[in-house]
Amino acid sequence: MKHSILAAALGLASLAGAAQAADGPSLSVGADYSAGKYGTDTRTEIFSIPVTARYATGQWSFKASLPWVRVKGDPNVIPGVGSVTNTNPRGRGRPAGTGTGTDAPVQSSTASGIGDLRLAATYSFDTGTPLGVDLTANAKIATAEEDKGLGTGANDFGMAVDLYRDFDGTTVFGGVSYTALGNSDFIDASGVAGANVGVSRRVGSGSLGMSYDWRQAASDGFDDRSEVTGFYTMPAGQAGKVQLYALAGLSDGSPDWGAGVNFTRGF
Repeated sequence: MKHSILAAALGLASLAGAAQAADGPSLSVGADYSAGKYGTDTRTEIFSIPVTARYATGQWSFKASLPWVRVKGDPNVIPGVGSVTNTNPRGRGRPAGTGTGTDAPVQSSTASGIGDLRLAATYSFDTGTPLGVDLTANAKIATAEEDKGLGTGANDFGMAVDLYRDFDGTTVFGGVSYTALGNSDFIDASGVAGANVGVSRRVGSGSLGMSYDWRQAASDGFDDRSEVTGFYTMPAGQAGKVQLYALAGLSDGSPDWGAGVNFTRGF
């Protein structure tokens, strides 16, 4: 998402601030697919099914998300992180005994399992003006198996600030973020900065929009991620909504393309 997530990587999280949800719990489930070389020589495909629980009360909202992930491709591409230098000798596509580091033989191998648990707490400030401001603290808990190349095996912590304002049905939004990546036994990664900007417009009972997302490369020697995403959100019943989205990568560090769907229901 945001690829993603890309949900991570998609930068769609800023939309949560653009339209405040009612107090109470909600549950969402999605399906996300992306494909590309991510700046490597091997095509990598990532498919995930994230399940997210959210609770909103007053100006606070709390969220926990856990995906099932399937990855086929280069062991140097980690879901939610992107391209890194992965020296794990048991990593995806590197059978034990074939060596370590970037000199190890790389095969297009497939692995699947539970991904990393992501937690977030957001406070929405009352600015007394039409401008909305969200401050989010987030954490990635390393529940994904690093030997399968589904995660880094380290916990990450970050902060994000999102701004948004409605202009008679058109919402303009943007934000910045920073994530401190934890120490991994096999992956040399540093802190990652990110930024996004976008616009959405009410169309009938739904909304249509586009966002641009940039994210710094997690390891030296790789390109930053740069992506544009289009999305459409529509109601589904009295307490539900469906979001469809598609993205295009603008740099070698991004996937070539991706698409997904997410269903959310409030209770």
